Amino acid sequence: MRKLRIAACTIVAALLVAGLTVPFGAARAGSKHHLNFKSIDVALPSVTFTSALGINAQGDIVGRYAVGSVGHGYLLSDGTYTTIDAPDGLGSTQAQGINEEGQIVGFYTVPVAKTVDPTGVFTRSFLRDRDGTFSSIQFPGSNNTLAIKISPGGKVVGCFHNLSFDTPTTMHGFVLHEGNYEEFPMLGSMHNGIARDGRLIVGVVFPDMATFHAYAVHRGVTEMIDPPDAVVSDARDVNPSGEVVGFFTDSANKTHGFLLRKGEFTTIDFPGEDVVSTQARGINPQGDIGGFYVSKDAAGKLHTHGFVATRNKDNNEDDDDK
Repeated sequence: MRKLRIAACTIVAALLVAGLTVPFGAARAGSKHHLNFKSIDVALPSVTFTSALGINAQGDIVGRYAVGSVGHGYLLSDGTYTTIDAPDGLGSTQAQGINEEGQIVGFYTVPVAKTVDPTGVFTRSFLRDRDGTFSSIQFPGSNNTLAIKISPGGKVVGCFHNLSFDTPTTMHGFVLHEGNYEEFPMLGSMHNGIARDGRLIVGVVFPDMATFHAYAVHRGVTEMIDPPDAVVSDARDVNPSGEVVGFFTDSANKTHGFLLRKGEFTTIDFPGEDVVSTQARGINPQGDIGGFYVSKDAAGKLHTHGFVATRNKDNNEDDDDK
């Protein structure tokens, strides 16, 4: 791996240690976990889209909402919504991850000439401290940097690549800590979540533009973790117990969230006959899961809502934990 020393961000360096319990490689279809679901919609006028993308130990949630085609990041804390817009990213900011210190990471787009990139945008990333101060995250020499999650110790994971349409060609995951960028050598990779001690990282790899698979990197060893019946899959976060969440599309072309816990996959679907897809995007130390779902109304119009799912402790789903 290649390390580059960059003093672009000021990140707290308090490395916390936690145990890992998921025996990767022993994944199997398993019993259902009991979850209580709550829908999340940003309570502002004319909001057309809400997603939940990250959740910390305090239950604070970050994500994205849209008013028409204009998108903003948000923080939901103690029932109060705060809009998050990076200074250069008004109208395109996405808040992706939040740690226990209240630091938020995410990304936004900036316009460029279509002669430079066919999409007309490059992606930039940010770190927002609890006091609202923004700093830049930009992998050196890259045109696009996406910061996805941040650990309690301040480690940031994400990916970088050059042109927007060549994702598998130049895309690599990265870990940023104390100004050091560490590049993941797997081509087409994207780191999406990191455990507190940094020894377990989860993400997604794109062999080509139409195919993607979830992976886990445990103490430097990489393993694919596709759920059963997954055609494509994406791992999005991991908590200190080694529980992994993400989403997959099955052979019937339906998208579901998943939880991987102690080697067992559980499908996560927001309840309702009108729900057509579900994605799990974040998990905190207590096992609370954040994500979003898409519903279809009677007119056939699709609506995206965030959600948080909490464990129902009245149902003893894990007798071996007693």
